[in-house]
Amino acid sequence: MTTHGAADLLILGNVNVDLILGPLQQWPAEGQEVLVPTLQWRVGGNAGNAALACHALGLDARTVTPVGQDLAGQWLRAQLPAPAVVWLDCAAPTSVTAAFSHPGSERSFITYLGHLEHVTWRDLRPHLPRVRAALLAGAFLTPQLRAAYPELLRHLNAHHVPVALDFGWPDTGFTAAVQAEVLSWLPGVQHLLINELEATSLTGEPDVTAAAAALAAQMPPSAVVAIKRGADGVLAFHRGQLSVVHAPRVEVVDSVGAGDTWNAAYLQAVLRGQPLQAALQHAVAVASHAISTRPRHFLTQDAAPRTEEEPARPAVRAPGR
Repeated sequence: MTTHGAADLLILGNVNVDLILGPLQQWPAEGQEVLVPTLQWRVGGNAGNAALACHALGLDARTVTPVGQDLAGQWLRAQLPAPAVVWLDCAAPTSVTAAFSHPGSERSFITYLGHLEHVTWRDLRPHLPRVRAALLAGAFLTPQLRAAYPELLRHLNAHHVPVALDFGWPDTGFTAAVQAEVLSWLPGVQHLLINELEATSLTGEPDVTAAAAALAAQMPPSAVVAIKRGADGVLAFHRGQLSVVHAPRVEVVDSVGAGDTWNAAYLQAVLRGQPLQAALQHAVAVASHAISTRPRHFLTQDAAPRTEEEPARPAVRAPGR
């Protein structure tokens, strides 16, 4: 690895601004308007959510990402301490996702890619720290970095860095071409951290257990396939053995970034040398607690719950209609 400091975990992927509104009962018809009772600005994206959770959990993680130089980019830079993120200037506007929560736990997302279109392996590589593991997140929202995944995986594997992968949902769906592309990444991945719909859509297996086994067959013998199942907890496949951890029943108040928080807690436990079952249990406990609290609390392994600070909102005047 290049020698820009050292950290336990490297995070590469989509870091952007999330504008979270809701709960939205139903979409307005064209030309109509609806009101929602809550609004939050937050660090967002699969990689951004993971970075935020790592910081709150006390995991020494380093994220390397470009960001715009506009107001949204200035706000984003202020949300995480300098050692946690290497920000690279980008001329493009900062990416923003409008996330709409719905009654229950479902969410909808509308994203402007902005600077995420300019995340490239060529730009990131000179700034990588020495690390013990890497998390690749949100592949389908970083198109240029996604195209370089084969080279990126070869680089990390050559430096004996275990790779965790949470690729997200492709905007095209899991076409045959997308399935083949993702499966080609798996021989270089040690921890596959995806959700149930992604697992079954990627493999074509209707049963999640069969999907886990099929994915494990594409990966190194020691690899872990962890499939996040929301309220049903997590199912993991490792060396031919199936592990299941059930989630506690909680009142969900904010599920945005739940899977990314799970990833951070799981990798925290793994990097501390915890056995798989303990790592799964810790991740389920942290994610379950996080989605049931506002401001968001993160259960740590060795401390009282930490609270995500309420981010300052940009002082901007709403444009006229």
